[in-house]
Amino acid sequence: MVDLRAAKGWGQLVSQAPSSADRAWVAITSDPRCRDDPSRQHPLKYDLSRVKVDGVVCEQWQFEVTGGGRIWYAVDDERQTLWITHAGTGHPKQTDRRR
Repeated sequence: MVDLRAAKGWGQLVSQAPSSADRAWVAITSDPRCRDDPSRQHPLKYDLSRVKVDGVVCEQWQFEVTGGGRIWYAVDDERQTLWITHAGTGHPKQTDRRR
């Protein structure tokens, strides 16, 4: 987890939708760049498409866990790590406007 807010949001997602959160976790950890269901799992756009984590610029993706619940994660190829950058039960407002 990148920060405490992401960890707290993950906990809320797991509490509200445990089976959906589990499916999301399995999906993003088995194939973080999967494009089989682009309405559910896709790269973020514009200035959200990349994020710096621990000094490394990574692609940032989104997984729609529920109607409003989202997980944003950064794919760190160098470390072979996924970083959860955002998790929450509500739709992230940052994606509401075009960038």
